Amino acid sequence: MIQLIILLFALSILPTIYLNYLHISGRSIIVDASVQFGTSLIFLLIITVIQRYFHTNKVFGLPNVSSTILFSGLSVLLIYSITRSSSSELTYTQFVYQSLPIRGALILLSFFLITAILWIDQERIHVARIQSFAIDKERESIKIELNSLQQKFKPHFLFNSLNSISALTVVDPKKAREMIHLLSDFMRRAVQEDDQALIPLSEEIEHLKRYVAIEQIRFGDRLAVSFDIEEEITNEKVPALILQPIIENAIKYGLYGSLDQVDISIAIKLINDKIDVIVTNPFDEDAQQASAGTGYGLNSIRKKIFLIYGQQQQLETTAENGQFITHLTIPLA
Repeated sequence: MIQLIILLFALSILPTIYLNYLHISGRSIIVDASVQFGTSLIFLLIITVIQRYFHTNKVFGLPNVSSTILFSGLSVLLIYSITRSSSSELTYTQFVYQSLPIRGALILLSFFLITAILWIDQERIHVARIQSFAIDKERESIKIELNSLQQKFKPHFLFNSLNSISALTVVDPKKAREMIHLLSDFMRRAVQEDDQALIPLSEEIEHLKRYVAIEQIRFGDRLAVSFDIEEEITNEKVPALILQPIIENAIKYGLYGSLDQVDISIAIKLINDKIDVIVTNPFDEDAQQASAGTGYGLNSIRKKIFLIYGQQQQLETTAENGQFITHLTIPLA
């Protein structure tokens, strides 16, 4: 910007060299240079705003060309009007009148040059931002992929399930076998599924029900889970493995510190051309503070939605009247 101001100043005082040769008064010379520099500076500020907030894909797009021609004409008009009215010197008046075509061409050329320089500068910034965004997105994708592997092979879930199976082999071998089959199917699906893939909602719900069935065997009558799903949307595509972290969070914090039966409801409906998922579980504020976790599960869902759909604020949580509500909105693919 400073370099452009210096360039404009140099172009403004260029005519003064010839004016001095014609023995024009110093006052007229100062007025001439000031008017040209002032109008050029105003154009510089305006074209800077245009490039910053209305940057076009082409250097000589309509906004750039039209603004350059418009302000070149206005600059010539102002130079002619102000300098002529501010000086009564015949020689100077004749010079202004005769030099207008050449001066207008130089102003137009200089304004186009300024526009091109500012466009190139903003284009460089624009490209840098896109590259930075792409790099950040790739880093987030890698981070989520690594964390998803950790999610798939959660030691605590696997160990708890194996401990439950071990105990059931003594007291209830039939349930132990059932849990082994459920756990095997669940782990096979978790390992084989592409974490970024879009799958039918029906398949995601089937996987979710396997997880719920495993947890119901572990906790027995203490855990009750109800599903309310619109059949019309079961063929819609959703990101794979996106619902299980929500239910895991609900089970973990719904059962923590409670010996009574815990009711968890899962509602999945189509609202405003988006899949609405609402999960409700009991909420004890004192117990939640004692068992506060990292919150990775829900954060991973937010990041996954952003990476796949480019949208934020699709997952919200609220706590009211002893209930914790998780609301996930999934755009239709």
